Amino acid sequence: MAHSSDNVWDLRPGIWGIRNYYTTLEQRALAGAVISPGYISMAIAAAGLATAGLLLNSPAVVIGSMCVAPFMAPSRAVCIGAIYRKPGVVARGLLKQVVGLLLIGSSIAYGLTLFLQHYIGGYTFTSEIALRAIPTSQDLALNIIIAISAGAAAALALTAEPRRVESPWGQVLDAVIGVQIAVSLMPPAAVVGIGLAFGNMDVALNALVLMSLNILGLNILGSGLILFLRGIRRHHLDQEKAIRGTTAATIERVPGFIDEGSTINVTLLNKTDALINVIVRRHFGGEVPKALAGTIAADVEKATGCRSNITVEVIPLITHAGLGT
Repeated sequence: MAHSSDNVWDLRPGIWGIRNYYTTLEQRALAGAVISPGYISMAIAAAGLATAGLLLNSPAVVIGSMCVAPFMAPSRAVCIGAIYRKPGVVARGLLKQVVGLLLIGSSIAYGLTLFLQHYIGGYTFTSEIALRAIPTSQDLALNIIIAISAGAAAALALTAEPRRVESPWGQVLDAVIGVQIAVSLMPPAAVVGIGLAFGNMDVALNALVLMSLNILGLNILGSGLILFLRGIRRHHLDQEKAIRGTTAATIERVPGFIDEGSTINVTLLNKTDALINVIVRRHFGGEVPKALAGTIAADVEKATGCRSNITVEVIPLITHAGLGT
């Protein structure tokens, strides 16, 4: 079977030739929608840095806050969840963004500004604050372009070089793009809190509107649109899962089969062809049906209509249960 899918710029809709690709995207979305202690801690740190940088009128400190702001994951949860038609994931991703930006970011900025103003005093609106609070139409347009471009970069990191999705270099690229995403989100969120602390509702409202427009541009016009244009679709995910489920049902009939440690990897080559790599762990002894690979291929084609090349690796195990239950 020819692997024309090795060209990641194949113009056919979809990403082909990458092992477990669509399932990996789903896992990224599910993980990105979870509010973890680490996310809360990083959001608090980013909010403190952003507030200090804005009040100090220091672009360097504001940039520092962007380096630790953890908003890449929830953005991906929203856009991937929307394409995969998973409203629960979309809702949790949006909630995670709101918690990080408003409940944490704006609240930290509000409390910190009140504290500093009460015990030290002398703080005023700086040009860094005004940039997010009283933007001109030119500034507003450029901010939205930045948000859309950052979202597009996040999506391209998953689709332009899809083999890097789980590689160390892919994680480094994620970190760099995460900084660009934070450019559009954390500083305006901090300005919302600073404006409230100064009692200026216009400043807070303008920053809130800017942040909301940036979220829209980032999630939908940037990330979501690029993923859609690159052919990410729910039915590709369903196909991967159906192939994996059918294969699992077949290998469970292997004598002595051990579920824990057995793996099934699916590589979609196109809409009708796939590579399936199976590692079967089983108790030592007994016979594995010689026609197992052929049986899997037949079952998969019958259930999904997908032709496949099958590789089956059987690992016999000897086990001893020495611990009481």
